[in-house]
Amino acid sequence: MAHPVIWRGKPFFYPIGNTSAVCLTQDLCPSEKADILLLGCGDPRHILYTVYMNTDDLQKSRELDITCCDVEGAIIARNIVLFTFLADEGAAQRLPQLWNIFFHFFLDKVSLDLLASQCRKLVELSSDMDSWNNGPYGHFLRMCTADTLAELRHFWQLYVKTTSFSPDQAKKFESAFAADVKAGMDKSGDVVTACRSAGPMWIYLSDMAATHYDMYWKFGVCSAVPTSELDMAHANPTLAYSMAGDKFAVHSGTDPLACFHLAEGMAPVARTTPGHIGFSLMTIRNTCIKQFSTWCISVSNILRSQHPSAPSPFIIRCFVGDALSLCQALRYYSITKSISTPFPVAPWKHAFITLDSDAYGSRTQSPAPTTFNVIDTSNLLDHLGVLNIFAVTAPILQRTPSATLYMEGLVGGTSDPADTLLQQLCGDIATFGLLIGLIPASFVTQFTTWSNMHETMLMMREDAPQSHGRLAWKLIGGAEKLVTDLDRPIDIAPEQLAGVLFNIYLNMFSHENAVQKMAMVKESPKSGKPVDLSEIVHYNRRSFVEILGVVQRRVITEWKPVMNTLHSKIQNDRTLLTGMNYYQDLCCQLHLLGVFTVDWMSLEKAKDLLRVERPVFLRDWKTLPQTVCVVLVVPRDRLHPLLPELDKAGTPVLQCDVRGTATANTFSSIHTVFGTVKVSGKGDAKTMTIEDEAAGRHGASSLVVWFRMPSTSLMNEHRLMVGLTVLATPATTFLALEVGLYLSLFRADLEDEEYVHILRQCPGAVLENTEEDYMRISGLSVKTPGICTFVTLDKECQKPLSFTARVDIVDPEMKASLTNGAIPSTNQVSMHSISIALGDNTLPVSFPLPIDVKKVKLRIARKSLYIEVILPPKLALGGTELMDIFPVIPYVGDLLLWNVHRVNLDRCVPYDITTKEALAWINPHVSLMISEREKNAPKGMMSGSTLLDVKRTLHSIFSRASGVSGGKPPLCYDLREDDEPFIAFFITDLRLDLGSRTLVADAWVMPFAFVKEKSEAFIKTFMPLDLKDMHAVEVNPEARKAWMHLLVATTERCRTWEHKHNCEYRVQGAIPLSVDLYENPICSCGAGVGSEEFVKKYPMLRLLAPWVTRAAISPLFALSYLETIRSPIGGSKSVKTPPPVPAPTTGKVCATCGTGSGTMLACSGCKNVKYCSKSCLRKDWKRHKKLCGTSSDEE
Repeated sequence: MAHPVIWRGKPFFYPIGNTSAVCLTQDLCPSEKADILLLGCGDPRHILYTVYMNTDDLQKSRELDITCCDVEGAIIARNIVLFTFLADEGAAQRLPQLWNIFFHFFLDKVSLDLLASQCRKLVELSSDMDSWNNGPYGHFLRMCTADTLAELRHFWQLYVKTTSFSPDQAKKFESAFAADVKAGMDKSGDVVTACRSAGPMWIYLSDMAATHYDMYWKFGVCSAVPTSELDMAHANPTLAYSMAGDKFAVHSGTDPLACFHLAEGMAPVARTTPGHIGFSLMTIRNTCIKQFSTWCISVSNILRSQHPSAPSPFIIRCFVGDALSLCQALRYYSITKSISTPFPVAPWKHAFITLDSDAYGSRTQSPAPTTFNVIDTSNLLDHLGVLNIFAVTAPILQRTPSATLYMEGLVGGTSDPADTLLQQLCGDIATFGLLIGLIPASFVTQFTTWSNMHETMLMMREDAPQSHGRLAWKLIGGAEKLVTDLDRPIDIAPEQLAGVLFNIYLNMFSHENAVQKMAMVKESPKSGKPVDLSEIVHYNRRSFVEILGVVQRRVITEWKPVMNTLHSKIQNDRTLLTGMNYYQDLCCQLHLLGVFTVDWMSLEKAKDLLRVERPVFLRDWKTLPQTVCVVLVVPRDRLHPLLPELDKAGTPVLQCDVRGTATANTFSSIHTVFGTVKVSGKGDAKTMTIEDEAAGRHGASSLVVWFRMPSTSLMNEHRLMVGLTVLATPATTFLALEVGLYLSLFRADLEDEEYVHILRQCPGAVLENTEEDYMRISGLSVKTPGICTFVTLDKECQKPLSFTARVDIVDPEMKASLTNGAIPSTNQVSMHSISIALGDNTLPVSFPLPIDVKKVKLRIARKSLYIEVILPPKLALGGTELMDIFPVIPYVGDLLLWNVHRVNLDRCVPYDITTKEALAWINPHVSLMISEREKNAPKGMMSGSTLLDVKRTLHSIFSRASGVSGGKPPLCYDLREDDEPFIAFFITDLRLDLGSRTLVADAWVMPFAFVKEKSEAFIKTFMPLDLKDMHAVEVNPEARKAWMHLLVATTERCRTWEHKHNCEYRVQGAIPLSVDLYENPICSCGAGVGSEEFVKKYPMLRLLAPWVTRAAISPLFALSYLETIRSPIGGSKSVKTPPPVPAPTTGKVCATCGTGSGTMLACSGCKNVKYCSKSCLRKDWKRHKKLCGTSSDEE
C-alpha cells in the first residue's frame, strides 16, 4: 500500500464531525449532475446541508449521486440508521429522538427503543445484497461491495444485542460505558472545538464553547444547562462499538456544536424581535437543533417524494474501507471493467475489493460513477498525506472545468500556513500543479470568497489551538474559456524533470535527513519556530512511485532519460541517512507500477542468477519472476509481550527488512493482518490463503506480514534473515531497550518455512488479475494531441521560469502572410491566453497558468510555417493588468463560476444592523481581505494593484452598508470613473453565508448603460431624495473593468432563474458583454426577477424594479497560504477582543430555565449549579439532590 502501515495502538472513534457543514455543490453549475465522492466521509452533515441548499427552484432538479467512504464501519452504520429514519413515514415527528440518537452519549428509553426497532428492521433487510437492493431503502441507499453490507449488518446486530442483555450484562455494559465516557474527557484545559463553527464571531463564543464541552462530557447529553436528565440513563449503543472494540472510544475533542453554523444563533436576525442582540448557550443549542431538523426535513421530503421503482435523483452509495484503495479500485474497474480488484479493503484486512455487479457491472443500466466532479477528502491529508491523496484522486476527477477536489486539514496553531502548504506539497505550488495537473483555484486568482480569517486570528493567540484550512483544487487551465482540452500535456526537459522529481523525493523523506533536523533544532531558538521531531510519516517508496506514475501520464518527454537521471541522483544521494536502505524497495515498486525497471531487475538477470545461485527456498522453482512475495508469520506469543510498549509509541510505522552479514534492505510497502494461514502447493506453484481474525490484535491468531521484493535480492547472500521492525523516530527510540538497536519485533531465517514463505503471488491474489498488469494498464498515457506547453524551470528545478508553445500555421491566409514577411503581433486575451495576429486573422494560444504578455518573445519559422511563443508565468501578487480574475465560463449550456462559490441567498441568514453593539466583528472580518503586503501599498485610488483597489471599494461598501462608518447606510451605492457613474446597486440585507463563514451583501445591481426608460425611472426616483441617500465611490479605469467582470460573477452566483435562449451572453459570445464605461456588462435574463423583496424593502425605488438584477457581493479575502495576514485589531502574537455582543453571562445559566441574569444563585452543596431565582432553585432541588456532591437535604 502507498501509505506506511501504522500500528493501531489506541484508535479513536469520530462519529460526530469537528467542523461545520459545507455545501458540496457550491462550485458546480446549477443544472449540473453532482457525482460526489466523500473520502473519510464522517457523519452526514455535509450531505444534509447540501440537500438543504439545493432546494431552490433552479437547483431542486439536480441529481445527486454520492459515494461515501470511511474506514470506520460504525460511522456509516450510524449514518444509514439516520437516512432510513428520514425515508420512513413520520420522520418529522421523530426528529427529537433522532437528535438524541445521533448526538447524545446517553439515551432516554423512547429513543433507545426507537433505535432498536429500526436496527432490527435493518438487520432483517441486510441478509444479502439482493435482499437489501429490493428492500424499501435499496433504491437510494446502495452498497459498493457485499463486504460493506456485512460490516454494517454486524454493527446493527450489536446495537440490537444490547437490548437483550441480562440484568447483569446490562449493568456491566452501562457501567463500563459510563466509565469510558468519564475517562475520555479532555481535562488538560478549556476545549473550544466548537469555536471555529461560529466563523468570524468565534471570539464571542470561547467561554460558552468550553462550558458546553464540559457539560457534554460530564453529563453525556448536548444540553445548555449543567445538569443531567434522569431519564437519559441508557448508554447509546451506536457509540459503544467501533474499530477500537466493544467500548466507548469517542475522541476527546468531540462536541456536537462543531457540526453546525453557530453564528446563526449568535446573530441579531433581521425582521425578528427588535433589539434582540443577546444570546445564551440555550440559544446556541436550540439553533443547532433547528438546523439539524431543517436539514433532515429537506432530505426526508426528497426521499418521501420518490417512488421505489423509479430511478432516484438522490443516491447514497456506501463503502467501508480505505480511501486510497477505493480510488484505485474505481480506477481499475474503469479500465479493465472487472469488478474484482487487487486492492485490499483496508489496512489490517486481507480481503480485496470486489465491487457490486448490480451497481458497477457491465450490464447495469445506470452504472455507479467511477469518476467524479466533486471529491471531498475531509481532513484525510492529516492521516494519509497530501501526495498519497493526489496520486489516487487526480485520475478519477472528471476532466471538466467545474470538477473540484476539496482538501482540508487541521494543523498546529503555531504553524505558518504558507510553510505548511509547501511542506505538504513537498515543493512549489505552481510547479506541483503543472506536474499533477491540478491547482488551487484561489492561487490563480489570488483571492478566495471562502473565509478562514477567524482561523488566522485564532492562530495569533499564544494558546492557539489547531488551525483549519480548506482548499479547492481544480484542473489546471480550467479558468480559461478558450480551452477545450483540459488534459493537454506539458513538456519538461528530462534533466530538469529529473531534478524536480528528485527535490520531491528529498522532501517526501525529509524525516530521514538527520543533518537537516539537527540544523532546524539549532536554528529554532533564533527563528522562534518550534521543531516537531515527532512528525507522522505518511510516505513510503511506493508513495513516491505512484506520484511518478501520475507525472509520467501527464508530461510529454523522453521518460527513460528522466528515470536514468533520477535513478542516478537517488543512488548518489547522501543527505538521507537511511535512503539507500530503501533502494531495493524503490526499484521493486518502480517495476511493479510499470514506471521504470532498473537493469539489475531484468528478467534475464533473474534467470541467470537462478542458474548460478539456487538457494534452498528456491529449489522447487521452475522459473523465477522479477519480483516475489515474502510472507512472514509472527507468532502471537512473540508479539503479545511487546503490545504495551508499541501502544506507548503512539503511531509507530511498521516495516520489514531483509538482512545478511553484509547487506541490509528495508521494505516499507508491506501488508499486515491478524489471521491464520493455509498453504498449498510448493515451489513457484505455492499459494496461500489467510483467514482473518475477527478480534484482530485482541484475538489469538498470529500476525501475518507480506511484501514484494526483487527476486535477485534473494541471492545477495547465502543466508538472509527477514524481520518485522519499527521505523526509528524520536518517538520510538525507547523501544530499543526492549527489542534491540534495529527495533526488530520478530526475525526469522529466510529458509525457515515455519515462519517464512516465498510466493509468486501475494496471499489470496488471483493470477489473471495481478497488480502488475493493472499498473501497466493505468500507466497508459492520457496525453492528447494539440499544442503542448514546454516548461522551463529555474536552475534549482523548483519554480517555473517560462512557457514555450509552438503554434503551427495551417490557415492559408496566415501562411501567406507569414511567408510574405508579415510581423505577427500578440495581444493578451485573458489571464491564461494570448492571440497571435497575422494580417486580418488571429490565432488563440493558451497556457496552463497566468502569463505576462509584456515579456513575450516570438521565434518565427517562415519556411517551416510555425511560431514559437515564449513568455514567463505571471505569479507575482498584485499588478494592474486585470485579465478576468473572476472567470465565468460557458459550459454545457450553462455558466460556470471558477473561483466565486455559488450561494442560495434565501438560505443565508439576514443580519440585523440596527444595534451598534452587534457590529463590532464586521470591520475586523472585512479588514482581513487586506494582507500585510497590501497594507503597505500606496493609498488613494491607484494602489498599483487592481485587486487591491476592488478590495478597498468593497471594504468601503461593507463599512457603510453595516453602519460601522458613516452613520445610516445609504440607499444607493454608485460606482463611477472620472465622476461618470457606470453601476448602481442597492443592498436590501447583509446576510451570513454560514457555510463559507463570511458576510454577503444581498444586492440589486443596475448598470448605467443608457436605456431611455431606465434613465427616466432613475431620475424620477432620486430627484426627491437626499444626497446622503447616494454613496458615490470613485474607481480607476482598471478597477472599473474589474468590477464589470465581478458583477457578472455576483449576479450569476445567486441566480434562481434560467438564462433565456436569446441571452445576450449567447448571442454576443462575450462574458461580460462589455467592460466599456457606458456599456452593460450583464445579460438581461435576471432583470426584475424576484424584485418583490427589493420593492418591499425600498418602496420608494419601485420604478427601478424592472431594471435591477439580484447579486451576492462578498469580501475577497487574501490567501493565508501565500502571504502574511495579521489581525487589524491586534499584533502577531495576540488578538484584542472587540466588545462582545451583549448576552447572558457566559457559563452562568439557570439550571432550571436556561436563562441568565446579572446575579446568579449557586447550590450551597456543590457550588457548581446556578439558578436565576429561588423559585427555580426550589423547582430543581428534587432532581438535583440526587446528583449533588453533598449529602445535605437543604440549601
